[in-house]
Amino acid sequence: MADATNQLRATSDTLLLDLQTLADLEDLKRGTPHGDATLVELATRIEELAQRVLAGSRRQRELTESISEAVDSGELGASETIETTARTASAILADWRDAERAAIDAAPGSRERSEAEIKVAGFREEYRGAFEAARRSPG
Repeated sequence: MADATNQLRATSDTLLLDLQTLADLEDLKRGTPHGDATLVELATRIEELAQRVLAGSRRQRELTESISEAVDSGELGASETIETTARTASAILADWRDAERAAIDAAPGSRERSEAEIKVAGFREEYRGAFEAARRSPG
């Protein structure tokens, strides 16, 4: 069941990052003049990201159903939350590296680069928090 709680945490983290990126892109689109060639590109990217958010929310529902069943059966304690489920440092680093690669591969000034840089910053902070928590942890 630990795997399901870790997957739920990862799915939640990804959803939060995607939702932030979606909000940033929507703000950018709102300020883009009609007739600007990037307006359709922004709308397309927003649609793609929204579809990914929908798929992630479906996955999250499936995971929460499994976790709820485990709590009901006594296999899992009810006091744990998504927030208290820590991701492993290696999982954070893998996502951080993927985001850095995406930023490097994207064209300078592109939406893709901006999205990847937002994710890089988020993973850097998450890793810092995990590192600090591990340092404070006894043993």
